[in-house]
Amino acid sequence: MNGADLLVAELQKKGVGFVATLCGHGLDDLDDACDRAGIRLVDVRNEQAAGYIAEAVGRLSRTVGVCAVSSGVAHVNALTGVCNAHFDGAPMLLITGSGPSGTAGLGHFQDLDQVAIAAPLCKYAETIHHPERIPQMLHEAFEAAMSGRPGPVHLTVPQDVLDAEIRADAVVRVHDTGHPAPTVAFGHPGEIDRIADLISQSDRPLLVAGGGTHYADGSEALAEFTRSLAVPVVAPIWDRGAIPRPFETFMGVVGAASGGPRLLSDADLVLLAGAACDYRVGYLQPPAVHPDATIVRIHADAFQLNQGAGAHIRVAADPGSALSQLTEAAKSRKIAPGTAWLQEATRRRDAFRRRCVASRKGNGLHALDIIHAVQAVLTNDTIVIIDGGNIGQWAHQVLCDRYPGHWLTCGASGVVGYGIPAAMAARLLYPGRQVILISGDGALTFTVAELEAAARQGLPFVVLLADDEAWGITLSGHEARYGRGITSELGPIDYAGMAKAFGARGTRIERAGQILPALRDGLDSERPTLIHVPVDRSSPSDK
Repeated sequence: MNGADLLVAELQKKGVGFVATLCGHGLDDLDDACDRAGIRLVDVRNEQAAGYIAEAVGRLSRTVGVCAVSSGVAHVNALTGVCNAHFDGAPMLLITGSGPSGTAGLGHFQDLDQVAIAAPLCKYAETIHHPERIPQMLHEAFEAAMSGRPGPVHLTVPQDVLDAEIRADAVVRVHDTGHPAPTVAFGHPGEIDRIADLISQSDRPLLVAGGGTHYADGSEALAEFTRSLAVPVVAPIWDRGAIPRPFETFMGVVGAASGGPRLLSDADLVLLAGAACDYRVGYLQPPAVHPDATIVRIHADAFQLNQGAGAHIRVAADPGSALSQLTEAAKSRKIAPGTAWLQEATRRRDAFRRRCVASRKGNGLHALDIIHAVQAVLTNDTIVIIDGGNIGQWAHQVLCDRYPGHWLTCGASGVVGYGIPAAMAARLLYPGRQVILISGDGALTFTVAELEAAARQGLPFVVLLADDEAWGITLSGHEARYGRGITSELGPIDYAGMAKAFGARGTRIERAGQILPALRDGLDSERPTLIHVPVDRSSPSDK
């Protein structure tokens, strides 16, 4: 048994079934060991895509997604996905090859301190210097990735460690039970009682459910809490969703560039469950929040409770457990649901949505035509991936009756270009589900060559491409501020023909009525399908 065999065996103990990768220097022994052991190698054409696949696995499954890349610049390329995972709090592991330990720092091929580069983005970043310690260091990496607020981790594995022969009796034994689970922690009963009292005294409570609620698997606890107390709930735009199906208390997203209904600024009690104090909630400062509002923050990571402006009450607990405790505390106090505020919040949400839809201008194909087609095929299991600024605003403002954890957006980083790798990850994880990628034309071209990798490896999904020949959300801002676009317009591309050249299916839409039939046909295909929809330039607005 060599180091690569041991590493792969330990990955299998963690339940890793596939690794996203791009072959290259330092990876040969690991690729060979994965292939012999039956771990699927999903190869890509750019290391960015490997990183995006791993972080999308983490975001979708709440388990550690794994990618492996070669050394040097390949490592730097893969860090794009690591950065996205850092912003989102997604568990993933980046394994990077390198030259032999003995010549590190002497100028061997692609000599680079990879750990130092990765460390600022990672919860754990180390080089494995001794093959016998592979189980220990992999265990530490997985535990770090899943504990508290999840996040990315990294291991550099030199060539000599991978090809070293190891005696079984020399291997460090780890008392491990397999893949770690998300942190489960209940709130202190005294704090829960204080919050329940605040809810009973509140006229306008609002729950802001962030990505931490998703990672705590808190969807059902959230649903029971908001329904039993009639508390409106919103999600910070681009965060992980925790609203698995349509229900009446969900008011959509806050912090969108295209605005939103007036809720946060009127709430007298704001409960942040697994959410950050950032620009999307106005940094919890007036006028974004009412000057007299009481702020409660709930998070599995105690550090996050003091991030930004802090809170009046801080609860170190996973949001799912804490919300369940609050529901029980409210029941014991017989707190009546605040239906009047919920009705008013619903009225504001629906009025805002109508204004968005009414802002459509022109008679050409429109982003709304794409969104309406998606609405026609949505089920509770459909995986929707949104990649792009302008089309993303339309999707969030119109598809606002649900926001499940199996929908993917760019995350808090605001990145574009991750969509095709994310769709590949969704197909790998959920082979029986429909996977729809809604993308802008600028976002698509970052990783469009991965259509070839998806087609070759039997990973079908549908791309609905909104093509306005622009970086749409930036162009809107430029025109509003400067009266013209600056570096924000793009040229025409035959996207349908390009998709076919990559081995996928491609079709161009000329009329709105063609979108839904093409979408249904693509969902039944065994190959990736790109539906090119040239759309008028537009953005949702509350003006």
